[in-house]
Amino acid sequence: MADTLDNARSAPRAATNHLAGLEWRRGVASARVVDMSMTGARLATHEQIAIGENVVLTTVRMGARPAVVVRFGDGELGIKFTDDIARDFEARGRR
Repeated sequence: MADTLDNARSAPRAATNHLAGLEWRRGVASARVVDMSMTGARLATHEQIAIGENVVLTTVRMGARPAVVVRFGDGELGIKFTDDIARDFEARGRR
């Protein structure tokens, strides 16, 4: 579902519904990937991970991707990928 925030994103998001692993310095958990783009993802999880925390999201389709938590609330995390894939995609969009 699109809203005004989606319009400001650097990459279009695709709705998903698959499980993933989530690792950070204090633990490991599972999460459901609600939507994903080349530059980030929205995850449903019961874990409370602080904004600014570095995490690694692992899925069967894309493997492990490092990210940082940029949003937390209502049982969801917003993460921004910090790998070369995300950086390259963002750089192409600025040209």
